[in-house]
Amino acid sequence: MSSLSARLAGWRQTAGLGVARMILYFAAYVGLAWISFIYPARGLNITPWNPQAALAVGLLLWQPRSWWLVWVAVVSGEALVGNEAVPWPAMVLSAGTVTAGYAATAAALRLWIAPKLPVVTRRDVVVFLAVVAGGALLGAVLRAAALWATDVVPAARIPAVIHRAFIGDCVGLVVTLPVLWVLASRERTAATRTMLRAGEAWLIAVVTAVAMLIVFAQPTEEQFKYFYLLFLPVVWAAARFGAIGAVWSAALVQMLLMLAVQTATYQPLTVFELQVLMAALTSTGVLLGATVDEREEAQQALRASLRLAAAGDMAAALAHELNQPLTAMSTYARASQLIARKLGSQPNALVDPLVEVTDKLADEATRAGEVVNRLRKFFRDRSTELQPTDIGQLIVDAVQSQERRAEGLGVNLAWSCDPGLGAVWLDPVQITVVLRNLLANAIDAASADREAAPAQRHVTIRALQEDDQVIVTVVDTARGLNSAEVSRVFESRRSEKPGGMGVGLAISRSIVEAHGGRLWAEAGPGGKFHFSLPVTAGVPT
Repeated sequence: MSSLSARLAGWRQTAGLGVARMILYFAAYVGLAWISFIYPARGLNITPWNPQAALAVGLLLWQPRSWWLVWVAVVSGEALVGNEAVPWPAMVLSAGTVTAGYAATAAALRLWIAPKLPVVTRRDVVVFLAVVAGGALLGAVLRAAALWATDVVPAARIPAVIHRAFIGDCVGLVVTLPVLWVLASRERTAATRTMLRAGEAWLIAVVTAVAMLIVFAQPTEEQFKYFYLLFLPVVWAAARFGAIGAVWSAALVQMLLMLAVQTATYQPLTVFELQVLMAALTSTGVLLGATVDEREEAQQALRASLRLAAAGDMAAALAHELNQPLTAMSTYARASQLIARKLGSQPNALVDPLVEVTDKLADEATRAGEVVNRLRKFFRDRSTELQPTDIGQLIVDAVQSQERRAEGLGVNLAWSCDPGLGAVWLDPVQITVVLRNLLANAIDAASADREAAPAQRHVTIRALQEDDQVIVTVVDTARGLNSAEVSRVFESRRSEKPGGMGVGLAISRSIVEAHGGRLWAEAGPGGKFHFSLPVTAGVPT
């Protein structure tokens, strides 16, 4: 018994999953298999829609060593859900080949597509569709071979088995895997919430339902002539909200399609043909959404480059003008320290405070000079001086630098860091600029909320690690941003809040992106700004 427990513990460690997550995955897989078990091919339990395939590929994409859990779930789904008596040897072998197809698909996606890219490109979509189609075809061929080798199907039925297994898995992956891709990212889920707050998104959903009613109100033999009406809301969502809109619009069409099919009488071949159209609809929508995202990203990059070019010229001029005064300020501060220390032998209650103040004056003058020079270099060639840094200490320093100002404005500051957060390779001077800018903006926003009592004005900064990214979040208790403000908050030249939210945020975003990360805002009550930094960026090899 102890040997079995040790083996199970080793499997859990290999898969990177806890017991609760393993049970949740198993239940979700079997549940999706049960929901989607409609119009199976005779004697094979092969259905025209397999969303559980996306769940399996998604798990293998993020946890490659969990293949054994996928295999157990596939076998269980076949045994618990199927209504045809497939022999156990054939079922086990077939599940193994299906799992191999899922693993190959996940490996190809992991190799050719970075699953955490915030912006989807047309190349990503084309590669995704090609990999998914190839993986579904491979799994179908392997499955047909296993069923033939165990005498479940004759050689004459192999093409039909391949065709139906391919369509079921391909549609499940094309429609459902992008939904998992959205849900796996903090930034993309925030974009989804922003989209759902827009009235236009709900109008698209209503149009989708109306189009579905029009299509399925027709006789069965006429429905194909009207199915293309469903392209209209998907294209609308893609053009308005990019790839995120296309993903969710296609998912809505798929759910309504399955609901319509289950409430009427159809021939299995008709359902498979509808699913082929569903795959074409989803591919078209996501490809268009990726084009919209790329165009928007290019426009933002152009606007940002123009602003930063102007800011770079300004920084160079400021650096030239400020270097001498800052150096002189530091020199005078050091001289004041020497004078104060000489007076220290005489009884004077002001000596110690004077030494402390001049120390701070000298330190701040030195820091200001470093910031100006480092920003000048950054604007000139986007250079960063990366070094392993305790980002928790940077946060503490940034909070301490803003404490007196926050106290004077009646705002409470709080911070927290993931206990397991290690050193991150970053430019401490530049990231400090980002932290102080975000904190200053949040304090200004919270203090401007006159309806809230001072005890209710809070600004919180927290840092945690998610996979190979460190996510830093700054939250305030102000009214927050709406979806329109989120889209332009990094572009405004004029401040919309006391303290400014214009060029400072644009510069902060450029600094974070130069580190290989992202800075974004989240719509909703309470201002929420997040930025990510890759843990291993800049690590020498």
